[in-house]
Amino acid sequence: MKKKRVLFVITEDWAFISHRLHLANAALEQGYEVGVVTHVTSYRHILEESGLRVFNWRLERRSLNPFSEIFSISQLWRVTLSFNPDIVHAVALKPVIYSGLAMKFSKRTKFFAALGGVGFIFTSKNLKANFLKPIVKLCLRFVLAGPKCTLILQNIDNVEAIVNLSIVDEKRIKLIKGAGVEIEKFQPSQIPKGVPMVILPARMLWDKGVAEFVRVAGRIKKRGIKARFVLVGDADSHNPASITQTQVDQWVQKGAVEHWSRHDDMVQIYQQASIVCLPSYNEGLPKVLLEAASCARPTVAFNVPGCREIVRDGLNGFLVSFGDETALENAIINLINNRSLCAKMGATGRKIVEQEFSDNIINTQTLAIWNQAQ
Repeated sequence: MKKKRVLFVITEDWAFISHRLHLANAALEQGYEVGVVTHVTSYRHILEESGLRVFNWRLERRSLNPFSEIFSISQLWRVTLSFNPDIVHAVALKPVIYSGLAMKFSKRTKFFAALGGVGFIFTSKNLKANFLKPIVKLCLRFVLAGPKCTLILQNIDNVEAIVNLSIVDEKRIKLIKGAGVEIEKFQPSQIPKGVPMVILPARMLWDKGVAEFVRVAGRIKKRGIKARFVLVGDADSHNPASITQTQVDQWVQKGAVEHWSRHDDMVQIYQQASIVCLPSYNEGLPKVLLEAASCARPTVAFNVPGCREIVRDGLNGFLVSFGDETALENAIINLINNRSLCAKMGATGRKIVEQEFSDNIINTQTLAIWNQAQ
């Protein structure tokens, strides 16, 4: 019997490895032939060694050049013709729209559109976002129309937002809470002794709350409280909210924070940390908070969609009102001064991940949705 084929469509190979490779491996174990269309950098060997067919995709996330975008769509269309998938599973806004357009008239392929959040276009108030919002809404309505299309969202707030925008019928929305975390890889460890380290692991974007974190770090240090504050992640020039490296370097020079580049081995980073903070403005369900909880680290975040799915205020961390830097400062100080509280909240976080967000749970839910679709 011919194997069923699933084709993942995602912008970057490193993002696929960190967020979806375990799902691809689960599909392989279930007998699927698996392909991935992505911008290939230095990780092709990891994907191919896992048994995946890899297709390089020329795509720029920030580009609005119509010729480049048409080329990206046509390239994707040619891949779908050659691979002939039974299922296309696209992740994030551009891959969802472009893969939806590329295989719109396929009569046999099931299309699963996974959005990690409602995104910059729907949350930002700037002119570019306001201009693009009606265009993107129209595109999403078109590509998600039809019984073979299913939209996967990560939190109930985003489900309500998409329904209120009248983009797709609620009956064709499935809620899967996050991309899952590999609990065998992200193992719990003891809170380190010595000077506490507070980390913000994320791309260097304004809407990840990086500036708020830096200001809070500066105020805590001025109070004479001993702690290290570390930004872990790179700038993202393809994102409109990207912070320049020059700005990050200026913050480091002022002494409030350290800056480490993005690491492939995040387990090692979490083991060094006492507290993980992500004062993001809006999320689908942030994998870094899932990973932190899996490693038994307390978490601090704004009470916004996505973050409140994993951070349970007073149990495995603290949720503070959006934009309230004083509350954010106090929550971090509370944990800096209480190592036993960090350990207690970390242990609770690990249990939450094991019960709700493990890779096995999320993979099982996703494979079930694939099988249930028409």
